[in-house]
Amino acid sequence: MDSEDDMHDANDVESMDDDEGFYSDEMGMDYYGSDDDIDVDFGEDNEGIKRIEASRAENNFIILKESDIKQRQEEDITSVSTVLSISRAASSILLRYYNWSVSEVHEAWFADEDRVRKTFGLLKKPVVQLPSSRELTCGICFEAFHRGSIRSAACGHPFCCACWEGYIRTSISDGPGCLILRCPDPSCGAAVGQDMIVMLVSDEDNRKYSRYLLRSYIEDNKKVYVAIDYDIWSINQPLIRGLHITSIRQPKVGVLLYIL
Repeated sequence: MDSEDDMHDANDVESMDDDEGFYSDEMGMDYYGSDDDIDVDFGEDNEGIKRIEASRAENNFIILKESDIKQRQEEDITSVSTVLSISRAASSILLRYYNWSVSEVHEAWFADEDRVRKTFGLLKKPVVQLPSSRELTCGICFEAFHRGSIRSAACGHPFCCACWEGYIRTSISDGPGCLILRCPDPSCGAAVGQDMIVMLVSDEDNRKYSRYLLRSYIEDNKKVYVAIDYDIWSINQPLIRGLHITSIRQPKVGVLLYIL
């Protein structure tokens, strides 16, 4: 017969298994709540922050505000854009796929640039040559438009601004999948970056897209963690050297930690 301690241990394991999302892929999504409420509440509590500060020397991290995280994200995007001589939109796409690791992006790019471009839809030149006529036909609604009202991704497939807007807006409404948006042509894998999104959709949709991009930087980046109620909630690792994890779904207090 199992001892009482063994029964308690078994119950503890079962409890962890039943804790929905504790180590699941949906953990980060639960933290932010629904797609309509994706702002992070970075509250202030001096006592809690002091406890985190006390662990800083041992754990080698710094505490950042949301604005600091945004700045670091911008710096990473600028770094990749400068070194690889590509647009900031293309840099964002690559960084997201490589979990916001600048070094991994550089390594993959210089090892095989053509392979990286093909994999992530960063084309060097259009695959469609548009006629020189004043009017072009939209590939979605099949209406004729003045070429000034037609937009294309790097592939060159022509779509009117209204169809582009509807396509992008629907993708943003569906959630973070908008960060891996591709050309509307089913046969095309050309990436649609933030530069086109800024140009084609409303300010509100642009803000949502930017929040999803920041959310990706926090969730996917191996150097970024969230401290909640003075414990460490890690998206990428289960433990940071002795600091306890909590799986709180809707935190009211939080700060961001950046691992050095």
